[in-house]
Amino acid sequence: MPDDRHAHPGDERWARRPRPGDRSNEPRRDRALHDGGGGFVMRVRLEPRLTDPSLPAYALRVALGIGLALALSAGLLALSDHPPASVLDSLLRGAFGSWTAVQSTLTKAVPIGLCAVGIALASRANLTNIGAEGQFFFGAFAATGVGLSLPEETSHPVAVALVLGAGVFGGAAWAALAAIPRALLGMSEILTTLMLNYICLLWINFLVRGPWADPLTFSFPYSPPILDAGQLGPVSGAIQGGFPFLLIAIALLAVIDAGTRWGYELRVAGDAPEAARYGGINAAWIVISGLCASGALAGLAGAIEISATTGRLQTGLSPGYGFMGVLVAWLAGGRPLPILLVSILYAGLLNGGFSLQIAHIPGAISTILQATILVCILGAGSLARYRIRLVRNAAA
Repeated sequence: MPDDRHAHPGDERWARRPRPGDRSNEPRRDRALHDGGGGFVMRVRLEPRLTDPSLPAYALRVALGIGLALALSAGLLALSDHPPASVLDSLLRGAFGSWTAVQSTLTKAVPIGLCAVGIALASRANLTNIGAEGQFFFGAFAATGVGLSLPEETSHPVAVALVLGAGVFGGAAWAALAAIPRALLGMSEILTTLMLNYICLLWINFLVRGPWADPLTFSFPYSPPILDAGQLGPVSGAIQGGFPFLLIAIALLAVIDAGTRWGYELRVAGDAPEAARYGGINAAWIVISGLCASGALAGLAGAIEISATTGRLQTGLSPGYGFMGVLVAWLAGGRPLPILLVSILYAGLLNGGFSLQIAHIPGAISTILQATILVCILGAGSLARYRIRLVRNAAA
């Protein structure tokens, strides 16, 4: 084939030579690359944000998720022959429709929020605590043991301090059963904390049906009530006495994040273990202290439930507060203020679900509504950590 690059002005190949800017002989794909033809393929790509979204941006996405959840819930209710407006109104009224409902919602937010704060704290060191439910119950067990053994003349402040302190110690001790193997042997804390949940639940079931069974409750699985002096009263006659402890825990998490040495070591050990060792950070101590502090908060939640709500140990003490704490910590991105807000929202859904059952709405419908709302909020919160980018690639 003749080479047009060596053509001269007297040759016919001179007229066929490529000129600057002339793309008439190029393939269509290359032409499209320059002139906007049909040779491009647009692709949608999710890219992680380099920094966490701001709180207003995160809240906006969660609000959109709630709106989508309500729309989907209305559709599901319509398909099941239940009036959407009436059911959703009952759900909201049961959660926040009266001062009594708000009190009940805030009461349930305390154990959920404390467990979530503990799980978020452990996550700073890249530790996944799935055992908050077991730590909650072991803290409740320790608090009950102290509350049953206190002498009658114990003063109220001392009794409350001992009961709550026992719960903190119990939760930390139960978490240590997973923390020590993780620190010394490298055993996964996910598996051990999860399995310890079931061991603790069986232990509680044995106690309230055996050695600690109250003969006055007609074979119901309850322990005797703890000493009256060990029971935590409400705040100003309205809010449950445990709510200030949730606010204190939220504030402490913010302080730990803001500028404490331990908080810094938690983050470094979690993000860059090699750098932590090079910097002289004791990785084993970080693992043990991080998981034990997480368990202590869950144990405190169990002690508050005994001291401020039920007054005695029972098998139905928790509808799954520890597992709810895992979801709340994840939904809130582990940040202090969102944990408080999401805990209250989750508690409202839980409380509203109970009100639906009282209104003769089937329990399955209530569960589906709660799951739909949570999935939508979870999806919105996850997408808030990513950005959508249109990528234009040349077609093959």
